[in-house]
Amino acid sequence: MSTQTEAADTRSRSRELRDFISMLRRYWVGEVLILLATIAVVAVFTALQPRVYTSSASGLTQAASGESLSMALAGDSLAKSRAETYVRVATSDAVAKRAAEILGNNRSVGDLLGHVSASLPADTSVIEISARADTPEGAAKLANTWIQALADQVKAIETPQDAINDAAISFVPLAAARAPYLPSSPNLQFALVLALLAGLALSFVYGLLRSHFDRKVRTVAQIEALIDAPVIGTIPASDLFGDRKRIIDQSDDDTHQLFAISESLRELRTNLSYVDVDRPPRVIVVTSSVPGEGKSTLASNLADAIAASNSNVVVIDCDLRRPTQSGIYGLRTGAGLTDVLSGRLSINDALQAPTSDPHLRVLPSGRIPPNPSELLGSRTMKELVDALSEVATVILDAPPVLSVTDAAILGTIADGVVLTVAAKQITSEQLEKSHRAILRVRGRVLGAVLNKVPSNGIDAYDYGYYRSDYYYAAADTNDESASKETAADETEDTATPASLDETPETRRGERALSLRRRDR
Repeated sequence: MSTQTEAADTRSRSRELRDFISMLRRYWVGEVLILLATIAVVAVFTALQPRVYTSSASGLTQAASGESLSMALAGDSLAKSRAETYVRVATSDAVAKRAAEILGNNRSVGDLLGHVSASLPADTSVIEISARADTPEGAAKLANTWIQALADQVKAIETPQDAINDAAISFVPLAAARAPYLPSSPNLQFALVLALLAGLALSFVYGLLRSHFDRKVRTVAQIEALIDAPVIGTIPASDLFGDRKRIIDQSDDDTHQLFAISESLRELRTNLSYVDVDRPPRVIVVTSSVPGEGKSTLASNLADAIAASNSNVVVIDCDLRRPTQSGIYGLRTGAGLTDVLSGRLSINDALQAPTSDPHLRVLPSGRIPPNPSELLGSRTMKELVDALSEVATVILDAPPVLSVTDAAILGTIADGVVLTVAAKQITSEQLEKSHRAILRVRGRVLGAVLNKVPSNGIDAYDYGYYRSDYYYAAADTNDESASKETAADETEDTATPASLDETPETRRGERALSLRRRDR
């Protein structure tokens, strides 16, 4: 039991470390800018500060030495003792006045004392004077002058006017001050190190705040934590989604991108078939929370993937306000779903074949009606969908959930709803609201599809779409054979139904719809 607990703790710490590294990598641009800005501000501030130069001079406190060793030791001890006194005298007004007289300027005693400091190294009789000035020469001159003024003051103290013998203690200059080459203040190296540390700290705080307040949905884990539904697919972002927005029409100019996107669509197709093994969904609503998340593009490419597995599929453009499927498939406009619902056209007359694939049909939106929600929620719409679902998988391209109620209405007549979630585009609040809107009308969410996932760059690591050149190179080399094997596997694994043109099921669905209308 303890071993399992330790293993769980290790995994938890590893996950926290990965989350922390992911946070730093996710907001690296802002963090680098903050770091550079901090260094720049400190560097500019340091450069604007006045230059201060420091120079040091020293003097020796000595006692008259005797002929014997004991007298010499006593004299040395006396010198050290008196040096402790003279280091205090060095910063007195008396010494400052003497220094001012030697310099011959009008600087005040307080000003001079503010630019001079004295120190006494431990267990020595050497007094060090440090002087600061705005020029190297001024600092050296002040230090040397101060040493001389201190020597004069010590002589005055140790030799009274009526003294006959020489003083037992004297103070003599030891090392003259020299003009420094570099200023002592501001310390540019110290300032840059401090700026670097401060910049790193600010960048870390910035990353934490961004991570805390960033409500954008980015990862699979976030989606599964927000809604009670699995993520059944991740579609990488690609510039191959051009004007037609269908991967099946693209050339193999970029095999890497085509391979990744095609595999993600096949994975989505497979996952949909395993959502409910006993009752695989036949009517699927594809929608999103807000416009621009790629739900129409996903619906058309999913239909292509289903048709590629020799399964009948019908795409119905139920976005009666902003229809897009006609443009995606390049179909003729003017007739479609609204005409079928109103009884002006039959299903077979309205369905269009965008390609030579006999398993794919598209029902455009038709004329834009004044009451889209009422049409989509009508009994005729349900009968139409039921009739088509008898012979094919029906994909309903619905408007965004938060824009209008159409998607929620369609969810009541479908086997389930697939929510398209564009990475880094919607907030967690929007996703939760969309999910609740579908559940509120007792709709079923089959799962979510994380769309527009970064396929390269730093963010790609978080989603697992980092490239393996060896793998893709192998895929390129065996592209033709792999395609044949894939087609053979799909043929073996899938019960191949007849196409929509080859069997009478479509006609039976049309007759069923007509009978239901006649009964009403």
